[in-house]
Amino acid sequence: MTFEKILDVFHDYLQQDPLYEVVQTSHGYTLMDWEPMRKEWYRAILMDTPEKLLDALLCAYADFLSDRITGSERELTVEECSQVNSKCAEIKRKCIDP
Repeated sequence: MTFEKILDVFHDYLQQDPLYEVVQTSHGYTLMDWEPMRKEWYRAILMDTPEKLLDALLCAYADFLSDRITGSERELTVEECSQVNSKCAEIKRKCIDP
């Protein structure tokens, strides 16, 4: 698993979600979180291993999918939660598989 593979797998998601951006800095890859109401970056975390980047992006992706399903208006149903978990497992496999 490499940074490049993870970024390739998550490319489409990152293009759709305006709240997260991965940038390469002089210290490595950094995940930045955007706060649209304040119009500023509120968090930037160095991802020093591909595993950390994968875990962080999977959490962001799960939140993204959940918000799309519920419109940020309610909790996920058990079935919807299963759908989100399934999609996250699928994208994780793509990152891990050679």
